Amino acid sequence: MTNQNSKLKGQAALIAVILMLVIMLSAVFGASAIALKEAAVAGEVRKSRLSFFSAEAGMEDAVYRSRRGKLLGSEVVISLNNATATTSITTLGTIREIVSKGDASGGRRALKTVLVSVSSINFPYGAQVGDGGLEMDQSSEIRGAGGTVGNVYSNGSAVGANNAKITGDLTISGANSVDELEVWGTVRANTITDTDICGNAYYQSIDVDSLSFLNGPSSPTCSAPLTPGTAYPGSANPPVVALPISDAQIQGWKNDAEAGGTINGNCGDSGAAGCDIPNDGTLSLGPKKINGNLTLTKKQTLIVTGTLYFTGNIDIDSSSGATVKCSSGFGSASCIVIADGWVHIQNNATFQGSGSAGSYIMLLATISGCNGGAQTSPCTHHNAGMDLHNNAAGAIFYVPNSMVNLHNGVNVTELTAYKLRLDNNAVITYESGLANAQFSSGPSGGWDIASWEEVIP
Repeated sequence: MTNQNSKLKGQAALIAVILMLVIMLSAVFGASAIALKEAAVAGEVRKSRLSFFSAEAGMEDAVYRSRRGKLLGSEVVISLNNATATTSITTLGTIREIVSKGDASGGRRALKTVLVSVSSINFPYGAQVGDGGLEMDQSSEIRGAGGTVGNVYSNGSAVGANNAKITGDLTISGANSVDELEVWGTVRANTITDTDICGNAYYQSIDVDSLSFLNGPSSPTCSAPLTPGTAYPGSANPPVVALPISDAQIQGWKNDAEAGGTINGNCGDSGAAGCDIPNDGTLSLGPKKINGNLTLTKKQTLIVTGTLYFTGNIDIDSSSGATVKCSSGFGSASCIVIADGWVHIQNNATFQGSGSAGSYIMLLATISGCNGGAQTSPCTHHNAGMDLHNNAAGAIFYVPNSMVNLHNGVNVTELTAYKLRLDNNAVITYESGLANAQFSSGPSGGWDIASWEEVIP
């Protein structure tokens, strides 16, 4: 009996040992499995990080080369810390898409960046005028929007009429004069006559009436509190200031347009192949050089997808409403339409940026010698380089070598011209975003980052 009990106790001890061994082995294998799993996860995380860093390095290299104008092919491969990044570059007009895929021993990450070609142009004034000077008929106005001040700078004399007003400062360069205007800000000019000034005055010569108003401003011309301005006789003449876009920049934009291909023939009504826009039709176009004119007389829509350069004229006269606008792909950047001939706009034409804040469309005419007076060829009405009958709040108009004429009641956003004439009740309403407008136009500009994101490899 005693031996049997001893046997049973021995068996029980052995079973207990075996159970403990099983439990310990289970714990060891469990801990080992967890450790191995964590090691595998750590390895995958490391590979993921290495692939991401390599993808980011490839992306930064491509973006740097783009923005610095350095040589960049359609694909670039780099190696970094035993990882490889393959970066592909696709450029379509003013949009460049860069995709960088990193691979570290099978661990893959990818980044995508979209660049927009831009050049920054500073339009610090509601109107900037060259040597031809400024003419403002009665009740015409240059003002600012949303608290922005509508300042004016002119390299030629400024002449107004009854109730013609500038709500900001007026600066006239050289030995030129200002006559018969209301200026809510400060005036800087060699000679001031018949001008009501609510701010200060810097001059060489001023007439009695202008000086009297400066010393005792009155409403409704000036707003309360009515504080006398300060006179600065003997002030130096303001310097001549060049218009903000150089001839070289304009030629660069023309080159950008031509790089997108050429269409021989007119665009719009009964246009050439690839440039016809029927009634109620829409055409997306650009970058492109068109050896011809743009004519829109119907309900047509032209979407500018890259810089457009017309060697002829632009004539938009559509009672049913034609639209010219930037593609939504421009984002906050602006687009450009250039004409070597005259520009004539009337009857319900609409001009728009991309739809994003800060985006405008610029119509630029390079025609020379159309500076007012009797009608002559090849100028448009009023012997102007650009003649505007229609509101165009989303557009910038730029005519460096000729006159722009604004008809009665026309309201535009910004105007720069060799000479500027505003008919009765015409208004320029300057917006703050124009102080540093970004224009998208191919290789002549820089590249701005529109988006930067991680994508599925």
